[in-house]
Amino acid sequence: MSADQASPKTVGQKAWIATRFVLFGFVGFWVMLGFTVAFASRVLGHDPHFISPFLSLPLALAGAVMVLYGVGEWGRWAYLWVFLSMPISLCLLLLVPGAWDSIGLPLIVAALAAFFSNAGVQIYYSGEAREETVKDERTS
Repeated sequence: MSADQASPKTVGQKAWIATRFVLFGFVGFWVMLGFTVAFASRVLGHDPHFISPFLSLPLALAGAVMVLYGVGEWGRWAYLWVFLSMPISLCLLLLVPGAWDSIGLPLIVAALAAFFSNAGVQIYYSGEAREETVKDERTS
């Protein structure tokens, strides 16, 4: 992608990017987290008042896809791991006794999971870009 394609040129394009980020990015993030909590509460906590796990897990995945579109990374599917790493790490933290006694530890665990999964995905895409460059050099 060139620099001209990356930067919006008109006010309408800037407004659409901001609207897309708010509508899909923020809303998708809260949908993903909310239905992940509902899934974990139903499965790990055996609370029958929450939504079915067969419905909450696909809705959490739909929220992650909304975030992917909202941040402008549509089609780069490996970034789903970045968004899904936060609720997955929090669900795994539920298995550790006493981990939720402080608010700081779950936030740190979710932030570290997102940071390391983002680093891995960026390495993955940089290697993919390198392979495309080598293929282009071979064909020309």
